[in-house]
Amino acid sequence: MPSEKTLPRHTQIADRLRADIQSGVYGLGARLPIEAELATLFDTSRPTLRQALATLSAEGLIVRRPRTGSVVVATHVPVVLSHAVTSVNELLDYPRDTHRKVTATRYVKADDALAQQLHCAAGKEWFQITTLRYAGKSTVPLCWTDTYVLPQYAGVTKHRRHTLMPVCEQIVEMFDEVIEQADIEIFVMRIPKRMAAALKAPADSPAMGVMRTYTGSDGEVFQTTVSVHPEERYRYRFELKREARAAGRKR
Repeated sequence: MPSEKTLPRHTQIADRLRADIQSGVYGLGARLPIEAELATLFDTSRPTLRQALATLSAEGLIVRRPRTGSVVVATHVPVVLSHAVTSVNELLDYPRDTHRKVTATRYVKADDALAQQLHCAAGKEWFQITTLRYAGKSTVPLCWTDTYVLPQYAGVTKHRRHTLMPVCEQIVEMFDEVIEQADIEIFVMRIPKRMAAALKAPADSPAMGVMRTYTGSDGEVFQTTVSVHPEERYRYRFELKREARAAGRKR
């Protein structure tokens, strides 16, 4: 391994700043000194400093924003989950090598705000399951998820693989429900203050929201799941191929 003196200057600076972030000199949500101050501190040029900051940004430790500087969004290099999708079924679920940790469960009645979010009637009753999703042994959550199921399906939390299988599949297995239709909404949002600490991300920082809605054979929505992914921790990749035309079908 090369010694520090043989490393490029921008790598040395990135290593030093990374160590300061991990040791708490610059805590989660803290702003790094402005570029001019950092350039003076490290006795380096602005282009070299920007290379170092670009490295930390690519690692997911900081987010660089015009006019506001660099903000620490992770104290350790976060896990970024890339979800490759080749079919509709894969689109509906997360990769199988992730798991959930249940943090809270409760019965709720949708107020106006929740009803608008879930596209349901105000006053509708749900059983809410709040979880954090992780990849492997990582301690950095990939997302915060609120799952709303019909009250009669609250027993789904007793499924032997509740933290591993998609909840909709558990409901199908335990209660003979049928998934007649599944809808997905993907949108840009900000991390609410109530989620920031658990997600280890600054409140009001950018996030990707994903809402999945499952409708049964009776036409009623039996589950809605809303997930909040901090920026740079989750990525969808689609690979859709043209279907072969039936034999004899005219072009």
